[in-house]
Amino acid sequence: MTAHADREGRTDAPGRIDAPSPSEASGPAGSADRAEVLGLAGAADRAESAGRTGVWFIGARGSVATTATAGCAAIAAGLHPPTGMVTETHPFADSGLPALTDLVFGGHDTLDCPLSKRAEALADGGVLPHGLPSAVRAELDAADTEIRPGGPLPGDTRTDQELIAAFAADLTDFAHRHDLARTVVINVASTEPAPGPGDTRLPASSLYAAAALRAGCSYANFTPSTGLRTPALTDTVAAAGLPHAGRDGKTGQTLLRSVLAPMFLQRALAVRAWSGANLLGGGDGAALADPAAAAAKNAG
Repeated sequence: MTAHADREGRTDAPGRIDAPSPSEASGPAGSADRAEVLGLAGAADRAESAGRTGVWFIGARGSVATTATAGCAAIAAGLHPPTGMVTETHPFADSGLPALTDLVFGGHDTLDCPLSKRAEALADGGVLPHGLPSAVRAELDAADTEIRPGGPLPGDTRTDQELIAAFAADLTDFAHRHDLARTVVINVASTEPAPGPGDTRLPASSLYAAAALRAGCSYANFTPSTGLRTPALTDTVAAAGLPHAGRDGKTGQTLLRSVLAPMFLQRALAVRAWSGANLLGGGDGAALADPAAAAAKNAG
C-alpha cells in the first residue's frame, strides 16, 4: 500500500470541518448478463441499475487498490470467478448492491507509477495471476487517468482546511464528470503513525476522510490509521449523517485472531501465549518497517 509523506513542521491547529447535507442515493443493482458469464444465479435476480457508483481509493496506486481494480475488471469480464466475494452470493441477490460493471474507479495517491506497471509488479510477485495485467490493461488505464495527486508532500504549505477543500473538489469533479449516483471513499493507504499528543495538524488519513464527508461521500477505513476517529472531526461526522465504517480490514492474521479468540473464551481455554507469522507482501513489509507505523497497526 502507498505510504503518505511525512508532515513535520506543520503548526496550524485542526479546526472543525463544515459538513454538507447528506447526498440522496438509491442502491443500484446487478447485471443478468454478468451473472450468466460467472454462473451467479443470485446476481441475475437484481433489479435494473439506478446509476453508477464511484469507488475512490486513498492510496489508489498501492497493492490493495491495484488488486481490487484489476480483480473487478477480471471478474466483470468473466476472466475469473468471484472467489471470496461474499456480496456475490445468493443472500445478497436482492440487496440492491451495484454490479461490478457499474463501478467507476479513481483515487488519490502521492506516487505516479502507472497502475498497469503496478499490476505487472504484483503479477511478478505472485499477487496477481500472470497475464491478468495485460488482459485488463484498458480498465487499469481508465482508472489511472482518474487518480489525483495526494498529500501533503514535503514543502506543501497549504493548511488542513485548504487540503480538505482540494481533495473534496477532486471528488466532486469525479462524480460530476461520470454522472455518478454516489461515490464511496475507501482508505487503503499504508498505515500511518498514530498522532502524538502534541500534534496540531490532522493526519493525512483524517484529511481525506474529512474531504469525503465534505463532498457528500460515504467513507470506509480499511486501515488502522486515524481517519474519522479524531475529536477534531466528531461534530463533523455527526452532522454529515453519511455512512462510515471501519478501522482495519481484518482480512489476514487479524481475521484469524478475531475468530479464534472468542472460541478459546467460549471453550474456557486459557491462552498462555499467542504468536504468529505474518507473510507481508505488496510493500506491506517495507511500510511496517517504520516502528511508528507498526505500532499503529498493532494498536488497531
